[in-house]
Amino acid sequence: MTHILLIEDDPGIVKSLSLYLVKSDIEISIAHDGEEALTIFKDSGTAFDLIILDLNLPKQDGFSVCKEIRETNTVPIIILSARDGEDDKVRALELGADDYISKPFSPRELVARIGAILKRLGKQTETNKEGLILSFGTLLLDKGEYVLKISGDIIKATKTEFLILAYLVEHKDHIVERETFMKEIIGYDHYLYDRTIDTHMKNLRKKIGDAANIETIRGIGYRIIQK
Repeated sequence: MTHILLIEDDPGIVKSLSLYLVKSDIEISIAHDGEEALTIFKDSGTAFDLIILDLNLPKQDGFSVCKEIRETNTVPIIILSARDGEDDKVRALELGADDYISKPFSPRELVARIGAILKRLGKQTETNKEGLILSFGTLLLDKGEYVLKISGDIIKATKTEFLILAYLVEHKDHIVERETFMKEIIGYDHYLYDRTIDTHMKNLRKKIGDAANIETIRGIGYRIIQK
């Protein structure tokens, strides 16, 4: 059964969302503030398949919680927040969040996005259970373990970032359209926030540095080439 850590301080949202998720055969653990969330996660982080994270939390806000989790773990994180400004969305994605949903929200849509992320990761795990290795110059990607290395050094990347980079390498020298990333990597055809892919690409460029060049083909998509 899927196990999710819900980090939310609004009792009404916690109650209604918990009931909806349980009906969807999802096990829930709950944290009501940032400090409690990090304590729970550090004690049993590997037990969670996904995290739903509010930003406006007591004691420690969602941005810092996301950052701390990302320092040690690549578990998928969905931000669920009343803060719907572009700067907040970009900041959350740059810190390593996989998705961002603004409040008020549809529980049905949230469950669909959870399913899309877990299905995508499940497909990758099943397809690559023997450990497929991709290489591109000094880049090495182990799709079985979600490990990215540059010249032998392990580079921290979220699972979404890893899958985007792997897809680019698999289609090297070809332009990959934005819509393809939305469908094949993010997991659904129409996404409410169009800057998601742009932000993930920005993060990837910082992380891979001079190992490769991710080109933006204006109005079309992206392509990876050797520098």
